[in-house]
Amino acid sequence: MDGLGQRIKEFRQARRLTLKELSARTGFSVSFLSQVERGLSSLSISSLQAIATALGEPIVRFFPAPVAPNYVHRPADHAPFRLDGSPITYVSLSGNFPSRTLEPLLVTLPPRLPRQEPFSHPGEEFAYVLSGELLLDIDGTSHRLAAGDSIHFPSRSLHTFANPGTEPAVALWVVTPKIF
Repeated sequence: MDGLGQRIKEFRQARRLTLKELSARTGFSVSFLSQVERGLSSLSISSLQAIATALGEPIVRFFPAPVAPNYVHRPADHAPFRLDGSPITYVSLSGNFPSRTLEPLLVTLPPRLPRQEPFSHPGEEFAYVLSGELLLDIDGTSHRLAAGDSIHFPSRSLHTFANPGTEPAVALWVVTPKIF
């Protein structure tokens, strides 16, 4: 999403936090956070959630407001998006209503995507691999998933992911708390 790094920087500066202080709150390196703010490095949604939590902002403040609240989400509503500089494509699969706590996403990781920087955040994650391969490291243990495999884990565990395969990996990913 265009301007995401700039919005992170604005929220950080509004709180008079240095990159070093944000690094201490998130566990991400100062250099990584600097690259994110300058749009030179990408973020996963979970990493953005960790930064939003550290800044005391709901993650929805980093994205445009939803257009029309409803329960049904049709294929015509599926607008793929990427976070700044990220090769990962996301499609929100959720309707919108105030008490919603789940965030269902269709996530596509390009072939040979290397491991991302490990992160953790409040909540839970569930992924069901629709096609391709997904490598998920949780608290230092690697889990190789193929089409038809699923995984469910507490997001507070330090985790990262990759696509070691030669084809895109597509997964239904459900996270809590809601993101958008």
